[in-house]
Amino acid sequence: MRRVPALLALPLVAAACGTSKAAHTAAEPPRLTQQQFVAAANAVCVASDRRVYRLGRLSLAPAGWAKTATAARLGLTQMEKLRPPAAQQAGFTHLLELGRQLAAGTRKVYDALVAKDYKTARAWQQKATVAETAIHRQARKLGLTFCQQLLTNWPA
Repeated sequence: MRRVPALLALPLVAAACGTSKAAHTAAEPPRLTQQQFVAAANAVCVASDRRVYRLGRLSLAPAGWAKTATAARLGLTQMEKLRPPAAQQAGFTHLLELGRQLAAGTRKVYDALVAKDYKTARAWQQKATVAETAIHRQARKLGLTFCQQLLTNWPA
C-alpha cells in the first residue's frame, strides 16, 4: 500500500511541473525574427514620427512640450511591447532606456517651462537632444532603418 501513494504522487509532481512551465511559456510571447522585429519597430517609429510632426514646432509654450512628452511615452509604450530576437535583447533594452531618458527629458522641459525656468528648460532640452541622438545610433546598431533617421517632414 505504501508504494501506491508514492507512485501516484509522481504523476502529480510531473503534471505540476508541466503546468508551471506551460504557464510560464504562455505568459511570454514568442520572440520576433530579425525581419519581424525590424518591421514592427520601424512601424512604431513611423507612427511616433507622424504624431510628433503633427504637433508642429515647439516653442516656449509649455503645451507643445506636454504633447510631445505624451507622444514620446506612447511611442515608448508601443516599443516596449516588442520582443526582439534574443541576440538583440541587450541592445533593445539599451534603446528603451534611451527612450525613457528622452521621454523624461521632454517632460522636464515642460515642467521647467511651466515654472518659467528657461535656463533649466534649455538644459533639459539639450539632454533630450543627446538622448535622441543616442537613440538614432542605437537604432542603427539594431538594424532599425527608419528609427535611425531624424524626424522627417510628413505631409500635414
